[in-house]
Amino acid sequence: MKSRANRKTFIALLLLVSMAGGAHALDMLSHRASYHASVQILRGDPATRAGEGFVEWRTEDHCETWLFSEVSMFRIGSGGDAPEFASNQVSFEAKDGSWYRFQNEFEGPGGAELSSGEAVVDEADEPGRIVVDEPETLTEDLPVGAVFPMRFTIDVLERAATGERFMNHVVFDGMDGPVASEYTTFVQSVGESDGHKTWTMKVSVFTEPEHIGPDLEMTASIRDDGVIDAIRYEDDTTVTTLTLQELIELPPGDC
Repeated sequence: MKSRANRKTFIALLLLVSMAGGAHALDMLSHRASYHASVQILRGDPATRAGEGFVEWRTEDHCETWLFSEVSMFRIGSGGDAPEFASNQVSFEAKDGSWYRFQNEFEGPGGAELSSGEAVVDEADEPGRIVVDEPETLTEDLPVGAVFPMRFTIDVLERAATGERFMNHVVFDGMDGPVASEYTTFVQSVGESDGHKTWTMKVSVFTEPEHIGPDLEMTASIRDDGVIDAIRYEDDTTVTTLTLQELIELPPGDC
């Protein structure tokens, strides 16, 4: 459960939750979504190769920004001594894509981890700035053209709506310290869910340059309003699957 796949339960968003703005045709939904999570560990003790838990994602429209939060808990194995893992994450992202702030807390048998920081885009097409405050202070350049999770997703949805199937982005989400990752997105299919158009997308995430293949793969069914019906995370040690159990629409911001 220390793999990036479980820590992602991304932000999806992340990783895959969307931002809205006046120039965008898609109507993104402020909402709270609760998911049942199942976990498969591909290596190690057979007694601790499966687990389950829950994940709650909350997306709120704050007029000029989006707030995204995640609360999750997992138990691996069975019995009273089965290890438990928990996370509490929150991020703010400017709707114009100019800045991003994050705070991530993870807790497991090995102790607690805290990471926080921010990133700012340079307006003159120069490298921006990433500043990580915890667990230690680090500063790195933000690559030119890099985007944040919300901006990434709205771009993917808009381009998928026009029929585009292959897309490439550089994304910073704060999950790997001051490191931006390369995202390759493939739209596998188009369908419908509760009156909404949906796309099944596979996103390959490349974080370590020396690795031949992706460090993480995500396959998600996402609606045209930004709601994720299901998502599967997979790396070389862990497979995590989230299935939507409850969806509550939240009121839009009083702008």
